[in-house]
Amino acid sequence: MSEQRRYWWLHFAFDSLLGEILLWIFSLLLFLWALSVVMTYQVANSIANQPYDEQLANDVRAMAKLLVLSKEKDKEKVSLTYQGVARDLLRADTRDKVFYQVLGFDGKIVAGDPEIPLTDVPESGEFSEVQYRDEEINGDDVRVAYGFFPVASSSKFVLIQVAETRSKRQGLASSMVSGVIVPQFVIVPMAVLLVYLGLARGITPLQRLQQDLRQRRPSDLSPVNTEGIPEEIRPLIESMNGVMRRLDDNLYAQRRFIADAAHQLKTPLTGLRTQTEIALRETDPAALHRILSNVAVGAERLSHLTQQLLSLARAEATTEQAGQFVSLDVREVARAVAEELADRALAKGIDFGYEESEQAIPLVGSQFLLREALMNLLDNALKYTPGGGQVTLRVMLQDGAVLQVEDSGPGVPPDEQEKVFDRFYRGVLTEAEGSGLGLAIVREIIELHGGKVSLGTPVTHPGTLVTMTLPLAPTAEDEE
Repeated sequence: MSEQRRYWWLHFAFDSLLGEILLWIFSLLLFLWALSVVMTYQVANSIANQPYDEQLANDVRAMAKLLVLSKEKDKEKVSLTYQGVARDLLRADTRDKVFYQVLGFDGKIVAGDPEIPLTDVPESGEFSEVQYRDEEINGDDVRVAYGFFPVASSSKFVLIQVAETRSKRQGLASSMVSGVIVPQFVIVPMAVLLVYLGLARGITPLQRLQQDLRQRRPSDLSPVNTEGIPEEIRPLIESMNGVMRRLDDNLYAQRRFIADAAHQLKTPLTGLRTQTEIALRETDPAALHRILSNVAVGAERLSHLTQQLLSLARAEATTEQAGQFVSLDVREVARAVAEELADRALAKGIDFGYEESEQAIPLVGSQFLLREALMNLLDNALKYTPGGGQVTLRVMLQDGAVLQVEDSGPGVPPDEQEKVFDRFYRGVLTEAEGSGLGLAIVREIIELHGGKVSLGTPVTHPGTLVTMTLPLAPTAEDEE
């Protein structure tokens, strides 16, 4: 027999929800059954003692009535009349041994068996009352009933003890325990069976869910219907629906990205191919140089478009990027971008300014993505601002971290200020070359960081003002 078959019950108990529940219930029932045996035995012993204790008490009282007080040489002497009859009556039991003992005023045995241990004389209040205790005689456990009784008109008391072994008591207690416990051997398995049937019926919705998911097509990510699902399982299904919804959104974003990328790359690639074919047929060096210059410009545009498509894909990978967020000072990111683009602005004759807050502006985010957003905004600003114009990058600390890019270019009409954030949208009056992805990338990145981006017009001159607002890093007080 293989190990797997030999220990199949372990796999069922620990790898199955139903098996684990049954194991816990069965263990609990066994514990309660053992506890029931102990408690039942104790109660049975207490109940079994009552009738036999009463019989022993009656024997003690009957012997007290047989006491006789006499005088010998001016001394009082106690004797027990009909000793033989008393002995025969006490020892008529065939299952238990019965002992009796009578102690006179001098503490000596007047009649009976010396094996019964003596007991202390009570201080007060317990004379003529029968008491009980457990003792051992000749290796046998016995129950002793005893009392101190006066004899005739004497003020002195005589100790009378009657002891009996516990065979009848234990037999009665065992019968009571058996009467209670034996039926439980049938009840416990039946209870486990009923619990199993109830649990098997209870997990039927999970089995239906499993069948439903197994029959689905790989592309079917529609929510699972929660109708008829128990309340305890419904939160699990709703959470799973949420995961499937997010997965569907991610797949949709990927499909849209692939479609957009294919559409946008098709035109420049076709142009490059056409220019290359013309160059292969051209024999005039001047014309060939002009064609190759066009090919170089097209290749640069294609490289820029590819870079923006990759940036957009990175910005949409929210789950991946969220795990790479770190604490940073946004001023350092903005300062590095401004230094990198300063030469480009100077070459075009643009007055490029940079303003930052004196206080640190802590954020939790991706340095790479924030740099990408600022690079796209400043690239647009430098591209559309003519020579002699102005471009300013500001980093301010207000209700949050505020980053502004202001230029003196042609600006964006009010009716297009929302549309320019759509992918591949380019304004009607736009003449500069571009892909229409820059502001879409900016919005994706800023929203990924929990911020907002808006577009407006500067107050002092025509142009474009892009404002990005980001939440600050939480402080220790905020976390408390």
